Parts: sequence; C-alpha cells; structure tokens
Amino acid sequence: MPVTRVALPVHAHNSYGHALLPPLMRAGTYAVDPEPFGPPWRAWDESEAEARRLFAPVFLLSDGPAGSIVVAPGDTRGTVLIPERCDGYCYGVDGRSGPNLACASCGLEVGTRIDDCSRWQEVRFAPDSVRFEPSEESLADDWIIEGLPPVEPSGAWSPYWEAAVGDALAHLFAVSGAGRSPWRMVLSPRSSAPLSPCLRPARRAGTWHSRAPDCRIPTTSRSCHGIR
Repeated sequence: MPVTRVALPVHAHNSYGHALLPPLMRAGTYAVDPEPFGPPWRAWDESEAEARRLFAPVFLLSDGPAGSIVVAPGDTRGTVLIPERCDGYCYGVDGRSGPNLACASCGLEVGTRIDDCSRWQEVRFAPDSVRFEPSEESLADDWIIEGLPPVEPSGAWSPYWEAAVGDALAHLFAVSGAGRSPWRMVLSPRSSAPLSPCLRPARRAGTWHSRAPDCRIPTTSRSCHGIR
C-alpha cells in the first residue's frame, strides 16, 4: 500500500472525551513515532521527565519498542486481528495487551490496532515488521487547523486546537531562555518542545500571520517571569 511520510500529529498521544474519534492519520500517509509504544508498562519517574518530554505525571509509561509506524486503519492490507489480544476499555481495542494484529499469511505479530473510545483510530506497525521503500518526498506537516473552529458544536474545546495550543506554548517557553521550567502545568503532559524557564531579559511575544510576514501586532498582556 503506497503511503507518504508526514510528521506525527502533535495530538497523537492525546485522548479525548468518551466517544469514537476519527483516524489519527489521513488516508495515504504514515508517520514514525520516536517514543516507546505498548507493553511492558512501568510507573512514571520524575527524573526522566525531560528526556521523555513528559512534563506532568502520567499513570504509566510505555517501555516498549520505539519507532512504531503509524497509519490509518484503512491503509492496512493482509492483516488479521488476534482474538486473545483484543482487549479494550469500552467500544473497541486499545492495545493494552500487546500487538493485536498478525500477518494473514504467516501469523507473525506485526502491529497494534487502536479504535477504542477517546483514542484516535490508528494502526501501529512494529518497526521490525515493515519494509521501507524510500521516496524522494520530504517530511511535512499533515494536520492543519486553519478553518477549524477552536470550539466544537457541543461547546467542548477542540482536541486539535487543544494540542496545537499546548505545543505552541511549549515552544514559546523553549525560546524564552535556557534551563528547566518551574511550571508543571501545561495543556498536554507531552509536547514536542522542551520547557524552559522564563528568564530575563524580557522578550515580547506578538501575533503574526504567515500570509503577512511584515505585519506583527504587539500584545499588551501582563508580564510573566520575563515573557511579555
């Protein structure tokens, strides 16, 4: 199945609500997750928070293999579910018991399907079960929130915006200075940018639009530990 590599969406590790969510990846795309995935599981350790980019406590940490290949369930071919591994919380399977997909031809465990409530639907192939055929296409972002309202019709905060704002704030902290952040609370416990403290000298953040690079509007928000 030909697929094009894109960047892993920043909301990939977020769960949301108590309903069935759409696929994480768009049809015809795949991403590689550098983080460990699946069992065995172990308790969260604050000493490794910075290395794992987890800046708020989580119940369990994956100690499984890193580098899983993430695709939309509809882009898989030649796989079957492993019945004894189809555990889940509510509406579907969540991979808690390990790989639940096998090769339809030889029976070898190849990956994990996730489609339970509050989880993005996805298939994660084990790194050693997929053969890559490199292309000339470059890595690109694949998820866009332009035109997507930040609040859903139900009045709930959009999960796409929730992840995007959390990631943007983490990058803002990261460029404000070096070191570790004294703040523990962010919108998401995981971010693609390390947090750092807001150090002086003060830096001013303003709004900016990609279509008008010469138009930067200064903000008038309160100063907070050097970020204004």
